[in-house]
Amino acid sequence: MLKKSTYYILLVLIFIKGTSSFLFKEVAPPVGATGAPGPFGAVTCGVAGCHTSFAVNTGGGNVSVSGLPTTQYVPGAPAYNFTLKITHGTADRTRWGFSIVAKKADGTAVGIWASTNPTVAAPSLDLTELQHFNAPVTTAQNSYTFTGLKWTPPATNVGPITFYYAAVAANNDLPSSLPTGDYVYTAFKTSVLPVKLSSFNASVKKSQVLLSWQTAQELNSHYFTVQKSLDNRQFIDIGKVYAAGNSSVSKNYSFTDENPSYFEKPIFYRLAMVDKDGSKEYSSIENVILKTTATFIKSIYPNPLKAGSVLNIDLVSQYNEVVQLKLIDNNGSLIKVVELTAAKGSNNLNIKLPLVMSAGNYKLIIKNSTGLIQQSIVIQ
Repeated sequence: MLKKSTYYILLVLIFIKGTSSFLFKEVAPPVGATGAPGPFGAVTCGVAGCHTSFAVNTGGGNVSVSGLPTTQYVPGAPAYNFTLKITHGTADRTRWGFSIVAKKADGTAVGIWASTNPTVAAPSLDLTELQHFNAPVTTAQNSYTFTGLKWTPPATNVGPITFYYAAVAANNDLPSSLPTGDYVYTAFKTSVLPVKLSSFNASVKKSQVLLSWQTAQELNSHYFTVQKSLDNRQFIDIGKVYAAGNSSVSKNYSFTDENPSYFEKPIFYRLAMVDKDGSKEYSSIENVILKTTATFIKSIYPNPLKAGSVLNIDLVSQYNEVVQLKLIDNNGSLIKVVELTAAKGSNNLNIKLPLVMSAGNYKLIIKNSTGLIQQSIVIQ
């Protein structure tokens, strides 16, 4: 009887030893270990008692995401498909895991996570956090990518959203208590709602063009760059208007192009909306046609062009006259001046540019018997 009891005890011990990998290997990380700020600070598996052998972000690697809207998100958009990649400084890692959450400014989790990856799950009941489940095991290597991940944004604007994510590059050892020898990496990215335009219009006011626009909302907006084109392909900057920055109410803006330069043919305008993080979006394109009885530029080409090139100007003159062409840089310095004769009607004038010119925007000013015509050119 004693021998049989001893035998059963040995079987239990063997079973425990054989299953120690399951008992002590983490099936899924604890919820709230993504590195997001909380009441107890930014908690990750590197400081929550899971993987504490090394300080966080000290293994020569990183964690990154691809496919998430880490600059600008669109409320109500379909799910974003993304991947999460863990990289380690040495090709000696054999087990991998992660956690990720999206939070708005007040710390509330937003959006819904999902996955088609069998090693990934969303254990929280509201699906606001995504984690590994039964962390995948590989041969020794320095990186691993989790695929089949999805995040659905909130249906309405909730302000800036920050993605917090933490990852583990583990050695898959069999410790007697807690995992050791594992490295933890963390990162975060903030996504904001871009400027939302309600309207953008271009209208003729005598010999000038008035551009006016309205925003419905702004988050981290910095400024608007007003751009103009003759061919609806190559646009040049002609003005800058600073934005409100953050606003949930309508804001009105305007800019006047005092030197439209082109007459009797379409002039195209658009806005570049620049956020404080440097990201940029463009408005729709509007065009106007100015009528005139004065001398005007029909076209100017090529533009942009290189130093040493010949700039061609198709000028329609109302008189037989002498016109003066001046080329001026952004500092107001005179680069070149020539005088040419124009006949009444269509004329093709040209000016050869100096061989040495700095890249940037320049002004071509044409002085005739009735006034001045100004045009911007770009040197590449």
